[in-house]
Amino acid sequence: MYNDDMIASQREWAEEGLMATRALLPLMTPVGTHAWEPEERQTVGFLLSATARASESALLLCAYGQLWDADILTRSVLEGSLKFSYMLQDPATFPARHSEYAHDLFSIALMKDHRKCLDLLAVIEEPEHPQWRPMRDRLLADDELAELSATYDRVHRRELENRWGFTGLVGELSRSGDPLFRDLGAMAQNYSMASHIHHMDMVGASIPLDRDRRSPERREAIHLAHEGRLVSDILAFLYLRLGVGYRFVGADTAPLAEAQSTIRALNDKFAIAHSTWMDVEYPPADESD
Repeated sequence: MYNDDMIASQREWAEEGLMATRALLPLMTPVGTHAWEPEERQTVGFLLSATARASESALLLCAYGQLWDADILTRSVLEGSLKFSYMLQDPATFPARHSEYAHDLFSIALMKDHRKCLDLLAVIEEPEHPQWRPMRDRLLADDELAELSATYDRVHRRELENRWGFTGLVGELSRSGDPLFRDLGAMAQNYSMASHIHHMDMVGASIPLDRDRRSPERREAIHLAHEGRLVSDILAFLYLRLGVGYRFVGADTAPLAEAQSTIRALNDKFAIAHSTWMDVEYPPADESD
């Protein structure tokens, strides 16, 4: 569907984004080498590794033109970046928020997985067969389940999950007045669109095909603008994690100028693609409509 020039461009942009993220990741060293408690180091390391891994996967999908699937992974990167930012927003609140993320939400997830495994085992003919051992091993012991159920009643679970969900995180960080989180609300539209794709509702199922049915000029212009936005978002989320992490550990922020310069250079290229798409999709003649 796309010509050779388009295929080459999409791969080039994705590779530039991938090389940029890999070049900037070492800047996270002051955060990784901070004097964390062992469990804190593990939690922060897990979250930073997961966001970096999902970022690379999204960029690899971009290289092959699978932008809608890359949107889903970029949504995950955003969520991980928001949770990292919320947890490390303030040293005073860090211990409580770390405990909520690493212990409370983890325990709630185990309870949910327990129930889903029970549902699976309830519908198969031989639940005791060795092939279902992995599912049985996910089941909680009766006393453990009872303890968790008593600790995390429905109201408590809902409050925690709402606070750590996308809307709760964006609301809390945006209302803080912190300059680092000033523009987070602008991500809601992209997050919502990725959610449509992820959940495969009518909007998510129809939008990709709508693009495929456009004229080649319109389709190619929006394709490049879309990829540019994805790469730009991934780099922006990385910079957000760097900014939050450096501030939390008290590191010298001078090295972040390198990150800003790298990201700005790529964003200038993507801005041209966006401008081209706007001219194609909304030509000047339409301004009087």
